[in-house]
Amino acid sequence: MILRDALNRVINLLYEGQPTGHATSLKDYENLFPVIGVPAIAKSYQEDEVFAYTRVAGYNPVMIERVSSLGDRFPVTEEHYQAVMGTDDSLAAAGLEGRLYLADYKILSGVINGTYPHEQKYVYAPLALFALPKGSDATRLLRPVAIQCGQTPGPDYPIVTPNSGKYAWLFAKTVVQIADANIYEAVTHLARTHLLVGVFAIATARQLPLTHPLRILLRPHFDSTLAINNAAQQILIAPGGGVDRLLSPSIDNSRVLAVLGLQSYGFNSAILPRQFQQRGVDDPNLLPVYPYRDDALLVWDTIHQWVSDYLELYYPTDENIQKDIALQTWAAEISAYDGGRIRDFGEDGGIKTLNYLIDATTLIIFTASAQHAAVNFPQKDLMGYAAAIPLAGYLPASTLKREVTEQDYLNLLPPLDQAQRQYNLLSLLGSIYYNKLGEYEQGYFTDEKVKPLLQGFQSHLQQVENTIKQRNLHRPAYEYLLPSKIPQSINI
Repeated sequence: MILRDALNRVINLLYEGQPTGHATSLKDYENLFPVIGVPAIAKSYQEDEVFAYTRVAGYNPVMIERVSSLGDRFPVTEEHYQAVMGTDDSLAAAGLEGRLYLADYKILSGVINGTYPHEQKYVYAPLALFALPKGSDATRLLRPVAIQCGQTPGPDYPIVTPNSGKYAWLFAKTVVQIADANIYEAVTHLARTHLLVGVFAIATARQLPLTHPLRILLRPHFDSTLAINNAAQQILIAPGGGVDRLLSPSIDNSRVLAVLGLQSYGFNSAILPRQFQQRGVDDPNLLPVYPYRDDALLVWDTIHQWVSDYLELYYPTDENIQKDIALQTWAAEISAYDGGRIRDFGEDGGIKTLNYLIDATTLIIFTASAQHAAVNFPQKDLMGYAAAIPLAGYLPASTLKREVTEQDYLNLLPPLDQAQRQYNLLSLLGSIYYNKLGEYEQGYFTDEKVKPLLQGFQSHLQQVENTIKQRNLHRPAYEYLLPSKIPQSINI
């Protein structure tokens, strides 16, 4: 406690004399980087193409889903659509042809606005429509078509498009980024990587003997996870901590969002190929440019093969699975109400087949390594610059009912002291790499039969590395799923 108080005093001294208040121009945000240089995203974030690309290669690339129509909740008209996509296209045709994609932030409806440390902040629950142009070009990119900054259409939440005026459109896109960032931090990142893996770390230590083959396989992928989760609870998501200070909701609501995020995450539905299918984004012919999907599946398949090769050594038949009492007790604890409470885990309350155990183990390892890397490390590059990805909004969405000015847009963004703290925190979280996927301690696996399988896994990871590097020659570089940049476990 004494050390923490001393550290807080040092941190407060660092901010003395720093700029405060709302910006009067975007130059004020650039001036926060007098030495290290302004993040590259500062030059391009206002572009529609960059805004849309963030949905498929950003810090939270799991929100969009394909839709065939929009319904009464989001009454985008043909006029709205054709003004962006051209009169030779139509909303109905785009829906029928699989070219419409929606980002829906409904989970934020009713969230309580925060005020810490001293200004009123706002949470939004927008809907954002994206579309692909007609044709078969494999480089076609999503375009943003329309945004509604609340779930109920009407005067309070007008539909905004690129033709609504420069600052109205920029304001609406920023509202989407703020909602996206808040779901990302509480749900995609905290709940569905840190907290999810924490359940398996505890159950594995409690229920599987030290010599159990599954425990041996999983243990390195839990390294430091419980420690970093505990530190997050004590510092980041504590009252007055970084989440309370920087995000839109009250700290209690951010915690509730994390709980909802985990409770609503069905384990079996989260198996990666299935997850893409359920969102309608699995077909590269329909959605050709989706770097997160394409690179994640490469890594998933490589982990899946390694897990399959390894587990087949110890479970020649499904009957071996069913008779493994420790394994069944492990599975029971994970889903039990007085245990991990992981929803939709297992096969009718247990694990009955080798195929299921392979899929489940792959998801655990993928989440602890690749998925966490994909959502953690963009924090520095993409989210550190507060004007591009604000963690909170400081004006209500109802501002869009009138003509939006440049100063309205600037007042929506975080005050300068908040922007500085946002960079400092997210740069730290997005900079620390410790250990690497596929690199186990020398001699960790004592079973000689495992060694050629491990060599195969490491060789396949190098092939994935080479493939992603080749892909990056023909697209804006997406490097978060390069195996060389994927830690073995959640340790930051």
